[in-house]
Amino acid sequence: MQAMSDVQRAALATAVEQLAWTAVREVLELEPGEGPRSDLPDADLRQMWLTALTSLLAIRDSAEQLAASTALSAAQRGADYPEIGHAAGMTRQGARRKWPGLAGLSDERRRKLTWWNQHGREFADSVRAVLADAGGQREPSRLTVLRERLDEIERASPAARIDACDMVLIDAHAIAMNTASGHAGGLLAALIADAYAATTSHSALVSHDSRTCAADDCPDEPIVEVWRANVDRQAVPVCRAHAIDALGQPATRIVAAYRPDVALIVFTEANGDA
Repeated sequence: MQAMSDVQRAALATAVEQLAWTAVREVLELEPGEGPRSDLPDADLRQMWLTALTSLLAIRDSAEQLAASTALSAAQRGADYPEIGHAAGMTRQGARRKWPGLAGLSDERRRKLTWWNQHGREFADSVRAVLADAGGQREPSRLTVLRERLDEIERASPAARIDACDMVLIDAHAIAMNTASGHAGGLLAALIADAYAATTSHSALVSHDSRTCAADDCPDEPIVEVWRANVDRQAVPVCRAHAIDALGQPATRIVAAYRPDVALIVFTEANGDA
């Protein structure tokens, strides 16, 4: 990465100073171009310099927030901590302490794009089916937002699509958990569970060693978690056979999958879909 030259740094410092004094003039309602002059009273000069200090510190805080966002974007596009640290003028350990959690984000973006390419059309159709059934629900604003986000994500470029994917999944999950739509809502919930299993490291972090199927005396390994509206206080882990049985009950949803694609397979078997 090419470093900034001294001339470029000086130009940047000048631009920051000009921005700060523009803010000073707006706050103090000064004329354009007006600034400290030797003929002004000390009280006026003091007020100008204090306001400039406030402006510069606000710029610093904004720059810190933008730097964090920029480090995140760089990591999502494949930058590692040594590269981020070099760009920030610090060691990789310093970069990790300042912006934790950036490792592996480019892999997560790749997994999201892969999932969308494989299941995006089915997901979009499922969302629209639920929205069609849920048109009379009490939260039209949420439904409207989801429709708009779905339209946006389908029109977007691959990079923008990945950035919008998380919010679409969150909104769709809320609808799937609360809709009265049976098959469409269950299918959407299963797709979302698979999406999270495929695109994040959550499934890899779940320890299955101490988990067994929640059904009585069942020693089989759980593969999904199910939840029944107005019945279960929390989701319960179940094996394949008991997941299929549970999905035969009204308003039961798959809310988590321990491996990619397993939720959709279980839902399909439970509903006899081809």
